[in-house]
This record gives sequence, structure tokens and C-alpha cells, in this order.
Amino acid sequence: MKKNYFQIFLVAGIVLFASCSGKEKYEMPEFVIEANAKYMNEENLEKVMGTIYKDSPAYQTSEMLIEKLFEVYDLNYKIINMKVLEDNGSEAKVEFTQVTTKIKGPEFKNNRSTGIHLLKKEGDSWKIYSTQMTDVQYL
Repeated sequence: MKKNYFQIFLVAGIVLFASCSGKEKYEMPEFVIEANAKYMNEENLEKVMGTIYKDSPAYQTSEMLIEKLFEVYDLNYKIINMKVLEDNGSEAKVEFTQVTTKIKGPEFKNNRSTGIHLLKKEGDSWKIYSTQMTDVQYL
């Protein structure tokens, strides 16, 4: 059971923060979520972190968690659904569903997770600020 909690936390962390270069510009909320999944698939830590709001309380923890994840696993992340729930121009809430499957690594439960990303504008680019997971189904 303890292992399952770790996996849920790990998946939540991945999805949440899941690049510090700051050079990429995400003009629409959906673009940053798609980019986050793309860079997670590429295991590009710098680019992944560039999709996350620098002043997010979970920024540093996420960076360490994702780095460790890349060392241990090779996972595939696929966003299968997104819906913008709110967008006031500086903050947005986006509901998403993501399927995460193991390619290589130790035991991992493939899953379909649903959550809501809170996005904030950093300059003129959307970034992921936080994520609330609402459901995880093991496949």
C-alpha cells in the first residue's frame, strides 16, 4: 500500500510539474500542458521545468522528483483530454486526462489520471502553477 501512495504521489508530481530557459512562449493554456507532456516524454528536465511557474511553491521539489523519475523510469505520457474551465487572462483552470504507461523501469502501475491544472501567466506565457488530482485509475 505504501508503494501505491508513492506511485500516486509520483504521478501527481509528474503531472503537476511534470523549462527554466523561459524562451518558450505558451500563448494558450492548452499549449503549456501539451508541451509539458512532450518534454516529459523526451526526458528533457530543463524544458519540463520551463513549463512550470518559477514562483510555484512546488517548483524545487518537482525538479528533484522529475530528475529522479527520469533516472529510474522511461514512461510515456499522453494527454487524451483537455477542457479550459476558467480563463481570466492571468489565471486559468484546465481539466485534463492523461494516460501514463511504463516503457522501461521497475514495477509501475500504468494509469489514467484526471486533474485540474491551475495556470498563471509568467510574463506573456502560460505556466503550470499547481495541479489538483481528481482521479487515478490503474489500467
